[in-house]
Amino acid sequence: MLPALTLRSTSSTDPVRGAWAQDHFDRWYDALAAAEALDRPDPSTWRRGELRALLERGSSDERMHVLLAEENGDVVGVADVRCSLADNRHVAVVHVAVPPAHRRRGVGSALLAAALEVAAAEGRTTVRVRVDRPAERDPRSWPGSVAAARWGFGAGLLTARRQLPLPPAADRLAALEAATAPHATGYRVRAYAGPVPEADLEEMARLTARMSTDAPNGDLAVEPEHWDAERIREVEAVRVAQGRHQWLAVAQDVQGHLVAYTVLVRSDHEPERLIQLDTLVLAEHRGHRLGTLVKLACLRRALVDNPAAQRVSTWNAVSNAPMVAVNEALGFVLDEFLEELEAPLDRVVQTLRNRT
Repeated sequence: MLPALTLRSTSSTDPVRGAWAQDHFDRWYDALAAAEALDRPDPSTWRRGELRALLERGSSDERMHVLLAEENGDVVGVADVRCSLADNRHVAVVHVAVPPAHRRRGVGSALLAAALEVAAAEGRTTVRVRVDRPAERDPRSWPGSVAAARWGFGAGLLTARRQLPLPPAADRLAALEAATAPHATGYRVRAYAGPVPEADLEEMARLTARMSTDAPNGDLAVEPEHWDAERIREVEAVRVAQGRHQWLAVAQDVQGHLVAYTVLVRSDHEPERLIQLDTLVLAEHRGHRLGTLVKLACLRRALVDNPAAQRVSTWNAVSNAPMVAVNEALGFVLDEFLEELEAPLDRVVQTLRNRT
């Protein structure tokens, strides 16, 4: 029997989301942070200001629903449901978080059931969940992994988080660049801070779209994404609203076309961490060490503006051996895994019904 909970919810397109946030957002975030921090020395939870901006500003790219569960006036769990509005409209990404004091009473299952109703109302047929766990913890006993398996979620994509302590060893970077550069004859690498220049917009949209087809997706049901200049600018505007700053490095071939890129961001709400986002080398230009060169250039450019940053966090599919090798050569060290798991929505609904 699932507990009787009072649910309070809103979405990033709800006209009254600002009022909801005024009354409930801090309580929602406190519960999320408490759940994410359990047994994780450095949780990668987005900071309070980043998530609140994402909710209150909204985005034409994605709709986010947030749910808060109360029992006798206390927040006992929270959830969010992310639905892409541009592509992959069959998928809802659901995250359920229950603070330690309220676990093992069915709160997570009750919140998941409510989140599935939201996903169904959005017309989604596939549900995806994400579970972070320390690298040394066995997924057979890690609470999030156990819960996902119990709810019926199956194979998807296993990603590893690695972190680079800052400042990096200058001699290590110099030696790596010296060993790498001869393989990239004819290519030009440049790095800059801020928005994508107008002259690069069309090609950056083309490269970003290739992330959905060229990067490993494991067993996830992923459709090719469509990107254009407007969508690039929308993502940049959301980052500005969140207090995030970005640095990019790109590689051009002899014809001047962009063939590789990488992105770093830093949040005003977490200035000690740089986050490595997309890194892509087009398949037809691999083998020239361009991934290493754009990462080196981007890191150096970002550190000029962030000399006090303490670490860089990056995520790569475990199966992506070439990019893992690049990161380890740079000095990144494994500390967590991220499991992305999927299941048909109707199957998860039935699993929950069978357990109650």
